[in-house]
Amino acid sequence: MELVAVREDMGLRNIGRLVQGVTEATGLTPAEFAGWANSNDGRLMLTTSAIQAANNTVHEGKIRALAAVLRDSIYDDAQLDLGALIVAAMSDLEAPHIRILNALVNVNPGNNYKGPFKNPWHDSDLENHFPQLGAGITPIMATLQRHGLAREASTLEIVGKGWLVTNFGHECLDYLTSPSLLDRPVGSEATAISELASDVG
Repeated sequence: MELVAVREDMGLRNIGRLVQGVTEATGLTPAEFAGWANSNDGRLMLTTSAIQAANNTVHEGKIRALAAVLRDSIYDDAQLDLGALIVAAMSDLEAPHIRILNALVNVNPGNNYKGPFKNPWHDSDLENHFPQLGAGITPIMATLQRHGLAREASTLEIVGKGWLVTNFGHECLDYLTSPSLLDRPVGSEATAISELASDVG
């Protein structure tokens, strides 16, 4: 079907943007990047997971975020495990999840809360702030909680659930909302990585 072909073309364009983002940020050629990815199982799993996530998204910022995660993992193998967790979480996030995660961090819910936590959001706060999402708030928050991006902060001062973003959620949001992550200058470190990738390619 024509629609299937259009969808496949969109996925291929997304993957192209992902690879372009990584290569421009690191100074690697596509072949060198492939050589790095194929050099051990951890790198391969992270890269293929990021490719699958890019293929399945319509969110341009998510593609840039995935490229930034790969960039950081290329610079430091110690980031591979954390990178895999971030990519797994991002795989399930689209624009509605990202808007809510951003609000949980950067917007005061205005619920006059006075307690031990910083700006917890009540379910009703989310429904009032995002009326267009309606009943979608519940599955969105379930996704954020499942991936460890947000947690419940129930207290005596709040009736029902109060939501807070975890440290992991903050890190994921930084990748998703900080375009400068791919714009950091590259120099001798990228050259060394390029040489390493050539050796293993």
